Amino acid sequence: MARILAALAAMIGALSIVENVFNIDLRIDQFILRDNELSPPGRRPGLMSPATSLSFMSVGTALLCLKARKPSIALWAHWVVIPGLFISTLALMGYIYGVDALYQIRLYTTMALPTALAFFILELAIMGSDRAYGFAGLATSDTAGGVVCRRLFPALPVFLFGLGWVHIAGGRAGFFGYQFGVALLVLLSMVVCIIAVASTAITLHGTDVIRKRAEVEIRALNADLEQRVYERTQQLEAANKSLEQLALEDGLTHLANRRFFDTYLEAQIAIAMRFHRTLALVLCDIDAFKAYNDHYGHPKGDECLKQVAEAIRSCCRRPADLAARYGGEEFAMVLPETELAGAIQLAEAALEAVSRLRIPHGYSPAGPYVSISGGVSIMSGNADLTAKQLIAEADQRLYQAKRLGRNRMIALKAEPDPSQSRDGRPSARAS
Repeated sequence: MARILAALAAMIGALSIVENVFNIDLRIDQFILRDNELSPPGRRPGLMSPATSLSFMSVGTALLCLKARKPSIALWAHWVVIPGLFISTLALMGYIYGVDALYQIRLYTTMALPTALAFFILELAIMGSDRAYGFAGLATSDTAGGVVCRRLFPALPVFLFGLGWVHIAGGRAGFFGYQFGVALLVLLSMVVCIIAVASTAITLHGTDVIRKRAEVEIRALNADLEQRVYERTQQLEAANKSLEQLALEDGLTHLANRRFFDTYLEAQIAIAMRFHRTLALVLCDIDAFKAYNDHYGHPKGDECLKQVAEAIRSCCRRPADLAARYGGEEFAMVLPETELAGAIQLAEAALEAVSRLRIPHGYSPAGPYVSISGGVSIMSGNADLTAKQLIAEADQRLYQAKRLGRNRMIALKAEPDPSQSRDGRPSARAS
């Protein structure tokens, strides 16, 4: 219903304009005010003036578009009301300044003072009723444009309008002449404009200074935050790296720990079985290490473990070779794609590297210095073995080396034995 009434108001204004432009009598005014015998002959006191018709059409169209669902249509309400606001303001100035030409075109086509005032108030209300768009949205915003609108637009028109009225009233009263009045009007207008612009500029300057300080503080806070995030990230990466090393590395010898050894051996066995490659495993331990700890003390024992571990690591020169601490004084070497002869050579090299350390051991039955004993197992390219079976074969050779007097390496070639199951028990025979 509101849209229909708005469209009706706009249509009445448009049809009234057609009457005035083309001198056509559509008798629109007869629905409101009928002619009577008191009306002068040939005159239409109810005929709407062109200014009123334009105001009606402007207000009706603005109300029709006001707060429409589509933003593009709602925005037009703030534009189409401007012509009507200009006309009503012009008529009000004509009545206040006493200039008939501003509100009267010809006889019986004037805009009455109450009509001009009513349209002026209505058009301002339309502009201020929707703060989502147009001048109302700009004036109520917290931007620099909003500050300018709130400070200049209400003040400047009122002051300039008042100065114009003073100029006309003073001239009519004979207080000053025309030229002096114009000069005074221009001077006071300049003063008012300068004061308004200066006060607005001071306010905007203060706001801009505060904004720049806030931006500097924000940049400083962001830089500090980025630095803290970077430091925390570095700390987190270092902690993760340490945790990774703790999870995969033995804390004393810095060799691979048992967990990593088990995972790596399983992976290398799977690769060897898939591509029919050989795999060698060397298990060794320090001879009479308990006697060493008992007589030299655990600190010396730890130092001995570190030196032996470094000696064994030095023999694993290929990227795929792995030296690990198997447990206690036991060590292991995983040697992918290594035949029996190569595995024996590396095992003997580890034996010799430990011997060159010349760590005194007066309580070893194998000699005056710390030594190691070990066993070697080989998985051939067409074998089908588990990690437990390969470890059991190497462990068997290790104890065989112990029984033969220590300080030596014993080799075993592991092959599948159909008579045994894959439950971790030995299923290979020596050759």
